[in-house]
Amino acid sequence: MGSVRFSFDRGTLRVDGDVASLGDLVRYDGRTGFHRAPAHRYPALVRAAAGAGVTVTDEIAPAWNAVRHPVAPPSLRPYQEQALAAFDTFGKRGIVALPTGAGKTRVACAAMARAGESTLVLVPTRVLLDQWVSTLRTHFGDPIGAVGDGMKNLARITAMTFESAYRCLDRFGDGFGMVVVDEAHHFAGGIRAEALEMCPAPIRLGLTATPPLPGSLGAERLRDLIGPVVFEMEIADLAGKDLAPLEMVRIHVSLTPDERRQYEADMERFTALRREVLRSNPDADWLTCVRAIARMPEGSAVLSAMYRAGALAAFPSAKRTAVRELLARHRPDRTLLFTATAHDAYSIAEEALIPVITAEAPRKERDAILASFRDRRVRAVCSARVLNEGVDVPEANVAIIVAGALGAREHVQRIGRILRPNEDKRAIAYELVTMDTVDEARTRARRRRLAAGRSAARHVA
Repeated sequence: MGSVRFSFDRGTLRVDGDVASLGDLVRYDGRTGFHRAPAHRYPALVRAAAGAGVTVTDEIAPAWNAVRHPVAPPSLRPYQEQALAAFDTFGKRGIVALPTGAGKTRVACAAMARAGESTLVLVPTRVLLDQWVSTLRTHFGDPIGAVGDGMKNLARITAMTFESAYRCLDRFGDGFGMVVVDEAHHFAGGIRAEALEMCPAPIRLGLTATPPLPGSLGAERLRDLIGPVVFEMEIADLAGKDLAPLEMVRIHVSLTPDERRQYEADMERFTALRREVLRSNPDADWLTCVRAIARMPEGSAVLSAMYRAGALAAFPSAKRTAVRELLARHRPDRTLLFTATAHDAYSIAEEALIPVITAEAPRKERDAILASFRDRRVRAVCSARVLNEGVDVPEANVAIIVAGALGAREHVQRIGRILRPNEDKRAIAYELVTMDTVDEARTRARRRRLAAGRSAARHVA
């Protein structure tokens, strides 16, 4: 009977011994003279070795259980228990899709407590890193490791930003038996997904409010790196029950005559060139058209004008007026405002005398703004992107969505910011739409995407 040895080497698994018994899971690396496999294939390699009847010397798993600190899992709501049961049923590999405010973090902490493994929590932003570290300390005590935003300390339970993981898991990826991926949809594409390839952890839990469409390339990529969507509920399933009741209000605005003339002038040439592209390539999507126009002699100027028109549609004078009126109407409430660009966020902040949170804001400044918001010293906060994902502001009950830039996923995340249950809170979200512009077209496309996602999810279920 043959034998194999598994060890971790520079973000991959080094496999020595009877590699032929493992089939095509292993490849020969001519640069080093070793046989290797992607680290995230570790569970498949263990199964293949067991099936082949070979003896395994495993240098990967023993360190995960070296020190255990039993922790009682947090109490869960019935649907959260169902999510965790589904995760267990699928072999502790999969994605839990719940609306923002529905307690995805709590589900993850319960899964971590039950697994008892050393755990790596991956998060997309520095703001979420701070928030997760605080939550993990509440449930598991110290020490909690943190890597990112100027911090670099590893512990049995460690939170790490996506960027830091991409840069350092080739050295530390074997230190964890479980991986929790917050906002897991980010790994549906892009090179940062390599971070998950460099970690052999067999237990993998993804968290998201907006999974990729079933059957899409992104969904298949996440299935390979984390697992399938094992449990999914939407805002409509929980609003008014386990989430705050939600009222959606869509406010239509129009461009002034001068704004309309400027908008049409900036869009006219782009529209004409797009028609030319579509005549030769009827199936071209928006991005294909933009790339084709960019290659034309006048393409740069035309695209600049188109982006200028889009910026005008996203925040015309009528939206400025609507924001003023809504802030006055909801003066006693705690309001979050979302814009398409940081420039628009600062414009609102300057006029309304409210703070702005941007990705560039230092951690102390972000924390101070959010603390003032929670204590009612600040009645509203404005942001273009930072508040989209994961920021915990359960006190917020009003959202003003001035404009968006990232489609359906961004919209769902923004609405979710005001849905966390809190006493007798009722949530209201205003969506401002500039009619007869690309702003309206984006809104309609977003609605179609959301409807298609719900339909696909029901079909798969």
